[in-house]
Amino acid sequence: MRTQITLRGEDSEEFEQTRERIAEERPGGEPSNAEVVRVLMDSASY
Repeated sequence: MRTQITLRGEDSEEFEQTRERIAEERPGGEPSNAEVVRVLMDSASY
């Protein structure tokens, strides 16, 4: 299954900042979009 989303403006900027923070904390270079979303979902409290 595949889901695609589009972020614009402030949401896009916040996503990129989150990606940079994750890249600094984890070895292996810049994470993919899917990896960033996975980290965000794992840390979310529903």
